[in-house]
Amino acid sequence: MSDGRLRFIHTADFWLHEPIGGLAEVPPHLREAVFEAPWWSAERVFEATIAESADFLVISGGVLATLRTGPRGLLFLAEQFARLHEHRIPVYWAGTRHESPDRWPKEIKLPDSVIRFPAGRPQPVQYRREGVPVACLVGASRSAGSRLKARDFVPDPGGLFSIAVFYGCVKAQSLQAVGIDYWALGGRRGRDTLFSSPGVAHYPGSPQGRQPRDAGPHGCTLVRVDDQRQVQTTFLPCDVLRWQVERVRIERGTDRQALAERLRDRAQNLRQAHPGIELLVRWELVGEGPLAAEARKGRLATELLDMLRDEFGRASPALWSVGIEVEPPELFAPEWYEQETIRGDFLRQLRTWQTDPSRPLPLDLPAADCPPAGLDGLKEPWPAAVREAVLRRAAQLGVDLLSGKGQGP
Repeated sequence: MSDGRLRFIHTADFWLHEPIGGLAEVPPHLREAVFEAPWWSAERVFEATIAESADFLVISGGVLATLRTGPRGLLFLAEQFARLHEHRIPVYWAGTRHESPDRWPKEIKLPDSVIRFPAGRPQPVQYRREGVPVACLVGASRSAGSRLKARDFVPDPGGLFSIAVFYGCVKAQSLQAVGIDYWALGGRRGRDTLFSSPGVAHYPGSPQGRQPRDAGPHGCTLVRVDDQRQVQTTFLPCDVLRWQVERVRIERGTDRQALAERLRDRAQNLRQAHPGIELLVRWELVGEGPLAAEARKGRLATELLDMLRDEFGRASPALWSVGIEVEPPELFAPEWYEQETIRGDFLRQLRTWQTDPSRPLPLDLPAADCPPAGLDGLKEPWPAAVREAVLRRAAQLGVDLLSGKGQGP
């Protein structure tokens, strides 16, 4: 490998203290995997770093909340860092305010090869290969109330390949004007590349999905840099459990047997598409008509769920069906909106929020998948799809409660 080339792993958002959620029940044969998944997936990141003979590991925050993870998290990291140290692989870590260097107990020593960026103004560190500078990493950990700007991250004045390491939401436009070659970002559950030219700005996502909204493969990113400073990113799966959300349409005229066969076929395809990994599947049935109503209000959904669990949930690896939901329709019968009833008043009020996305909802939504502020103090708006889903489910619940006998869909 010539001096101009680089090969490193970029990871973030382990959140070792955060358990797997979204499960009303956990079968005995999956309990250990559910409990250990955050730890096992994180360990796979370190194993991948060694297996890929990486020059170094970059961690863009979100590893653990020091005070909440307890001794296990601290000792786990110390052990993994020691493994990398034995292979002469340094670590460059920009933390959140929950994992700042001053919160790390002095009793647990970390190898000198673990470089932790302090909070405040970004600081540069050179990576050297056989004593020759090859890259410059400039990073900063978060602190309460910190408001960094993209221009605070300055490329290496000597022209070395420059990597900025930061945790938080960012504006892509502000990053592109700085001249950094690779922005190693953290703070998103899902993998995302904001731009790939000029330079690259990348979120590797969490190595392990925690909830149904984290559907799909999760892992870390292998970054290769050639002699021409061209960057190539490759996804490396590390997850132990993999969430999937499967939407199945109920066409008019579909009967119970045909729907069951469609679910079986889809489950078989999922197992073939994700070999060797435990799957957690939430099924969403989409459609209207008597069968959709029966799945939503009757025993059909329970019977289908039992069938899927019996046929696919006990195998190894398992495809465990977490639940079956029927998606509410976008609109109900037009005449319902005109009726002078409580139900009509309710639907008209809901429609005002559905047709005016700028109108705030009278409830507190959970935090979005991004820290509240990052570079330039950016705050992330709540995704429109989530707002729409909340309103549709609220409409369905209200219709169910306010419709008299014989008035329901």
